[in-house]
This record gives sequence, C-alpha cells and structure tokens, in this order.
Amino acid sequence: MSQRTPCLGPRCALGPNGTSLFRCGKKALKPTIRGNKIVFWCTWLNDECIGAKCQYAYCEARAMTPEGYCTYKPSGEEGEARRDILTEVKKMEREVEKIRQHLKRQGLGDYL
Repeated sequence: MSQRTPCLGPRCALGPNGTSLFRCGKKALKPTIRGNKIVFWCTWLNDECIGAKCQYAYCEARAMTPEGYCTYKPSGEEGEARRDILTEVKKMEREVEKIRQHLKRQGLGDYL
C-alpha cells in the first residue's frame, strides 16, 4: 500500500532529478526569504502558498490525492537494480566482443 503523508506544497516529495513535484496551475509560486526561512509566496493571491488545499495545485507525478496526501514513492531500490542489470549487460557485451576478436584472429570467426 502507498504511504500517506500530507503534501506540504513546494516542500512535498522530490522527483528523480531532486526538484519538487508540486506545481501551481497558475504558475504563481515565488520563493521568498522571510527572516531565516524560505517561504513560497503565491503571486496570484498575494499570500503564502497553502499547498494541496489550493484548487490550482497539482503533482507532476500525479501522486497527490484529492484529500491532499502525497502517495509518491521513489523507485530507489528498483532504479538501483535496473542500473546494476544494465552495467552487467554492458560488461557481458564487452566480454563477448573480446572473445569474438580473439576467435577472428585465430581464423575461427565463424564459430561465434
């Protein structure tokens, strides 16, 4: 089952490239500094962003429920396993190419 954490607006889940998946349909989000913290300001309403409660809020990964919960689950382990498989395939292709070159030098190129 998916995890249920409230979507906190621009500080919601981060995507694979490290950016927030939270988006504003009006493109009205502007990060500003208030005191010693960063606040996301809505230039449409001229007020602080209310996150998932806003009617124009949406998730780039389509992982926000109508109640405002984030169901995004990073692939993490699956991505690592996939990368490992790809590196293994590339390694095996290099080995096959070495064997093919060796057989070709010996005049046995038709055997592979």
